[in-house]
Amino acid sequence: MNNSKTHLLRLAAGLVAATFLCSLPAKAASSTLSHSDRIFLEKAAKSGMKEVDVSRAVQDRVVNPQVKSTATMMIAEHTAANEELKALAASKGVTLPAETVKVSEKWSKKDKDLDDDYIKEMKEDHEDAVELFEKAAKSDDADIAAFARKTLPALQHHLSMVKEIKKMR
Repeated sequence: MNNSKTHLLRLAAGLVAATFLCSLPAKAASSTLSHSDRIFLEKAAKSGMKEVDVSRAVQDRVVNPQVKSTATMMIAEHTAANEELKALAASKGVTLPAETVKVSEKWSKKDKDLDDDYIKEMKEDHEDAVELFEKAAKSDDADIAAFARKTLPALQHHLSMVKEIKKMR
């Protein structure tokens, strides 16, 4: 093959590759995301799914009306936040972990001291979540920081509620 044909083939291959790469906006968005932001999205997703799963597993079996209403609230509010988080992650090209049934299986078998154990779990989980979201609120990614700042007050409220219930028990 002569030099001009080789040059044209290389140029055509380059154009094909460039066209392909330009058609992958999610990958491009993903590559600009910092490692800590990616970790935040994954940890937040796991945490939010756990809150919903545990709360669903105990909702109909807890005895104290305050604990029961807390479980109901956790399901509603964390489900909404989880949906928003999924959309944010998708816009950043991040695939979140799938839901796991191991957590709910453990809690669906638990009977003794269920109310107290549930509140203790929610307290510990929300302490971790508040810390996670406080760090994410300082992200260089404007969308992640905004989501964290928007969600943080609800998490802080959940934490103060479960702390108050724990005091009364």
